[in-house]
Amino acid sequence: MDLQKAVRDPWVWGQTIIMLVILFGAPLIPRYVNLGSADFMLNRVDPDWIRWIGGLLSVLGLLILIWGARSLGGSLTPGIEPLMNAQLVTSGAYAHMRHPIYTGAVLLLTGYSLAWSNWTLALIIGAVSLLYFNAKAGAEEAWLLTRYPQYQTYMRHVQRKIL
Repeated sequence: MDLQKAVRDPWVWGQTIIMLVILFGAPLIPRYVNLGSADFMLNRVDPDWIRWIGGLLSVLGLLILIWGARSLGGSLTPGIEPLMNAQLVTSGAYAHMRHPIYTGAVLLLTGYSLAWSNWTLALIIGAVSLLYFNAKAGAEEAWLLTRYPQYQTYMRHVQRKIL
């Protein structure tokens, strides 16, 4: 993993900021922040049964994320540019979806928000994280197409599923 290159990647900074905002914001916003006219939608904590669904969604997202990371093995990098000597991975989680780590991250962030707050906030966070990771996947695929000629064939056989 090339951490020096990842530190300079704006996509890595973006996902770090999103994750930190959600990590601290989801538990705090519905309990301590007055949102004015949006208060009735966002400033509530849903019943326990809805929050348990969020917990399960978080676990599912974490499992998919870990499966994707393990499938990449030594090719894992937080940035969008593939490592120089890395091979194209099309097995494991990547045999079923092109971006399992991003799919897992979206489910994890959405589920975490649902577990700590409410379905309205979780829906907003899910949509924002889905848009972000879809855009990151597009930027990453431009690199993959340049680096690996066989990626075009892979794209035809495996859908870009980020939910």
